Formats: sequence, structure tokens, C-alpha cells
Amino acid sequence: MKLTPALEALKNIWRGDLYVVGGAVRDDILGYAVTDVDLASPLTPEEVVKLLAGTPFTVKKHSPRLGTLGISGMNEKFEYTAFRSDSYPGTGGHAPSVVRFGVSLYEDALRRDFTVNSVYFDLIRGEIVDPLGGVKDIENRVLKTARAPEEVFNEDALRIMRLFRFAGKLGFSVDPALMRAAFEMRSGLDNIAPERIGAELKGILLADAANGIAGAHAKAFALMTDAGVTEKVLPEVARCRGVKQNPKWHLYDVYTHLFKTYEAIAPKLELRLAAILHDIGKPVAGYTKGATRTHPEFGAWLARERLSALCFPQKTIDRVCMLIENHMFDLKGDVSDVDERIFVLEHADMIDDLVAVKNADRLASGLRFDPSPAAQRLRETMETMKKEGVAFTAKELKITGEDTLSLPPEERGYAIKALLRKNAWDPSVRNREGAKRFIDDFPADVPK
Repeated sequence: MKLTPALEALKNIWRGDLYVVGGAVRDDILGYAVTDVDLASPLTPEEVVKLLAGTPFTVKKHSPRLGTLGISGMNEKFEYTAFRSDSYPGTGGHAPSVVRFGVSLYEDALRRDFTVNSVYFDLIRGEIVDPLGGVKDIENRVLKTARAPEEVFNEDALRIMRLFRFAGKLGFSVDPALMRAAFEMRSGLDNIAPERIGAELKGILLADAANGIAGAHAKAFALMTDAGVTEKVLPEVARCRGVKQNPKWHLYDVYTHLFKTYEAIAPKLELRLAAILHDIGKPVAGYTKGATRTHPEFGAWLARERLSALCFPQKTIDRVCMLIENHMFDLKGDVSDVDERIFVLEHADMIDDLVAVKNADRLASGLRFDPSPAAQRLRETMETMKKEGVAFTAKELKITGEDTLSLPPEERGYAIKALLRKNAWDPSVRNREGAKRFIDDFPADVPK
């Protein structure tokens, strides 16, 4: 393992043993890019703080109970954990109830999740230390737990989600015993904080982006479904299994269609979420309305509820729901040119993403493999409007705030919005003279 300048400096400062452990060692062996570096040693956090005082490194206490510190210096950051063993209450709830320091490297390795994450690099001696056979598992590209899988998952059920994420991002197979244990112990996820599940789900959805492994996100999600975990994490998606669709438009049931849409779309969180959720309203719409034409609205509502429960950022939720709600826009190509332009104007910042969702949606029908005509029309309309000099924001209009002072205060904002909408299709208001005339005549000249 090639040491960075900061690691070289720490090696020279340290007293006793010091190891790089976990993902950094694993990824270095695999030839993947090493990003986060975790350090471990027998030293307690207090001893580390004292040792690094007056050096180029600063220390920040993260969790004294767990023996973790943040070490930063020389433009690098490291997470440090003292060797420890953990005891859990047996509910799968992620946090250990008892932590014991002063243990051996072997005992420290046993508390970890997978053997491939239990490999150490001895910074002082420059050699690999492999107490659990993790190097062989890395070479064989297989995931195994550090101890019996039932014991590992019973301690912390979040490791079940980590199993799918690692299998995808590393391109590894999964020991059959792990999959059986994940299925049998998936109820432990009920005891995990929703934001932690959401964070792992994000890693699963973007697994292919981690190391550039094509299809890694599809593999990770398929494993999650095979283990019965999709039913717990995204139950609205799981309910789509076996829901039939009109064979005129779809070859697959709703779940398979969702999965193939997700499989086909680019690695961007909002796109992946929109793809896997865009038709979750179909079972509800079909049951309550007798037809699925209202499924975008149902789907957006369900997606908002689910993503909020998983503590995704509000900005992400809003974007995903907007894409779901509009993924059927102009499906038949019968929207008027004016309405098309106004739609593009009002959704300009999401047109590229909506085009991506529409194209993936069409491809995942299993019957049509050309780009979506509705998506193509949106893109072409956007480009045409840009070439015509259409203003997409109020700031781009050829008027100023002073030009609206003749209007009652309560009408000024509406007048500007009306002018912005009209400029989408009427070139006469795109210059200052026409824009000023529109404002002066408002509301007599209110656009469509």
C-alpha cells in the first residue's frame, strides 16, 4: 500500500502499532480508488490526543464511548478507532450496548461486519495482517461475514443493507449463507433509524458509480429484493410485483418495468429514485379509479411519503416527485405548442432529467426501443426556445421593477409571471418595448 505524506508523517510520529483497516485496504488490493482511510491501533483516544499534541495533526473527538476520533492534518483526514470489542442487545439496533477497549487485533477484527473489511495494513512494518482470511475472499470476490452471519446481523441489522451495497459496488458474489440469514433476519431493520437505512439505500442505488462497475446498482437492488428487504425499505415497489399491465404497451409486470427503468437510467440519485418509483401509483390508481391514468399523481404522493420517512433531503424529494408527477406529460403528442412551451418554461431546470426518465421508461416497456417522441419534443422545444431568446426567469425579462410601479402592489408579481409565460410563445414581448407595453396594458392583455 502506497503511503500518502500524511500517513508517512503519522507513521514516524506514532508510538507502537498503527494500522489502516477496512475499505481502504480492501480497495487498494482490488485496485480501486482509495478515498476514506480508517486507522486503528491499541491506543485509547486519550493516548492519541496526547501523542499528537504539538504535531501537524489536530484531533477531534467523535464518539468517546466508541473510541472514535477524527484526525486531520497535511490536507488529509482520517477516522481513528481504538481496538475494541462490542456487545449488542440482540435486537439488531446498530448501537453496541457495551464497548470494551484493550483487546487484541484479532478481537477487533471479529467485531467487524465482513471478512473483506477485516484486513489490516501495518503502517509501521509495511505489511498486510489478515486475521480472518479476508484477503482470500477479496481475491475470490466473495462476501462472507466475520463470524456466523446470524450473529453479525443480529448485532446490527444495518449490515444487511451494507451486504447489498458492497456486493454491488465491489462486484462480489454473496455467500449463500449470508443471503439466507439476511432473509430470515430482515425484521431487525425495524430497529434501525430510518436515516441510516436511507443512506444505505442511496449507496445501493448508486453502486455502479462507486467503482465504475456496469450494472452494479441493478445487482445490489436485485439482491435486496431476493432477500425480501425491498418489502421493508420500499414496500410500494414490492407491491408492484405481479401487477399486470396492458400488453399493448408493456411486456412486463409493473415491478419488472420499474426495475428495468432503474437499470437503464444514468447514475444520479434523483433519476434512480424517480425510475424505481415512477409507477408505484399504478396499483393504487387501478384499485381506486378502475384505471391507471391517474397513477403519476398517486405515485408522487406515495413517493413523497416514503422518501420523507427515509429522511431524504427535501430538495431531493421535491425533484423526484416532480419527475414522477410529470413523467407521462404529452405521452400522446397532442399537447398544443403553446402549452408545451409554457411547460418547458416552468420546468426548465428539470427538462434534461425528465427526458432521461421518459426515455428509460419507454425502453423498459420491452416493446419499444427508440427514444421517446415526447422526450424528443421536450428537448427540441427547449433548444428552440433558447435560440429564440426566450426569457426563462423574471430577471431575464426586458423590464425592471420600476416598470411595474404603475400597477397596484398586489398585481405586480402576477403581471411579471404573466409576462414570463407569454414570452414563452409570443416574440412580441421579448423586447423592451413589447414587454413595457404588456405591463402598461395589464391586465387587459393577460396571456392564455
